[in-house]
Amino acid sequence: MTELTRGVSLCEAADTCIATMRATGDSADRVAPTIDRFVGFCEREGIDRLLAVTPVAAEKFVDSRLTSGLAAGISTRHNRRSAVRLFFSVARREQLIDSDPTLDLTLPPRSSMPTRPLTDDEVELCRDIARWTSSRTASAWALAEATARGAEIGSIAPGNVDLVAGTVAIHGGKRTDPRPGILTAWGLETLERRIVEVPGARLAHVGSSVGPAAQVSTCRAIGTVLVRAGLSGEHDVRPSSVSGWAGRRVFLRTGRIEDAAAAMGVRSLDRAARLVGHAWD
Repeated sequence: MTELTRGVSLCEAADTCIATMRATGDSADRVAPTIDRFVGFCEREGIDRLLAVTPVAAEKFVDSRLTSGLAAGISTRHNRRSAVRLFFSVARREQLIDSDPTLDLTLPPRSSMPTRPLTDDEVELCRDIARWTSSRTASAWALAEATARGAEIGSIAPGNVDLVAGTVAIHGGKRTDPRPGILTAWGLETLERRIVEVPGARLAHVGSSVGPAAQVSTCRAIGTVLVRAGLSGEHDVRPSSVSGWAGRRVFLRTGRIEDAAAAMGVRSLDRAARLVGHAWD
């Protein structure tokens, strides 16, 4: 590690990383306030260098009380941890540091559900990790954000993507119906780059066959991102949590679980409700 890296201030590192997030299309405006609060918290603790941030300091910030004096709830603590992890993920990419003080920071699960949808902050963190893992992994994540599952992701080729409409034709599977998947802005940009890179090949599976092998390959890609994001240890986070996130966005926009089920290709409204974290009556 260079002398310059050893001497970078926490404030300078935060400014650099937030600027990088904005330049690469990440939703920096949402996480920047939390990163700024983290920097302020560390400075009050006497920590003004990026390299001096310890796991203890990170944990103290995540668990710190709200400005009202009330204890931080589970969701707030998870959101803080995700924002700080994203900060250090970008800082590692920028070669400002080679560690992350939040990697061993465990929190109680957000829910008692077998599977819960990811949050926006968690998706933002996973996008950054997927992008810098490989273009294939980023493409798998982009397709998962459009609700595609493992076996479905493995068969998708450039011809299935409509870059103008921002959609992808998802063929369906044993438990899901064929449907048009709506690409996120990040996903569309990611697949545009991937299509140029592999114009005649499948986007997220490099093997010669589809089916079980493709499903294993793409599920492993999504699982790798969740592991590197520090989310795999939470019992309610699985690869389908990405599809649940997408379905929940539809449900919050329309208020209809039927719309979320159709978007995810799910035939059962009860299963759709579980995936999006809705208490279905």
